[in-house]
Amino acid sequence: ANEAEMEVLTGHTDIQLGAKMLSGWGVKEVVITLGSLGSVIYADDIFYNIPAYVPATITDATGCGDTYMAGYLYKRVKGAGIQDAGEFGAAMASLKIEASGPFTGTNENVQDFLNSCKQKP
Repeated sequence: ANEAEMEVLTGHTDIQLGAKMLSGWGVKEVVITLGSLGSVIYADDIFYNIPAYVPATITDATGCGDTYMAGYLYKRVKGAGIQDAGEFGAAMASLKIEASGPFTGTNENVQDFLNSCKQKP
């Protein structure tokens, strides 16, 4: 979910309170995307703060949240930890924002981006 969706679902604007409420409803890994501010993942009473990566250009943000979640879920299914999966999702979203339309990159593109790009502080 993004911040606005979390607020609609929980009534909270505070990310930590909203994430804890969603977790209390049985969600095992709560992922809240925050756009250029990155994302927060809450699982097993631990908050993971995932910074956003800086895209080369900003062309089209449509679908970036979906792209992030696709990358996150892909890595989790492949056995990656929460932090690594979040970083992979963030990198995919940053690559997606550089072009219009759906994400068309590859796993190798994302790994190259992760190896060469800076995260926002």
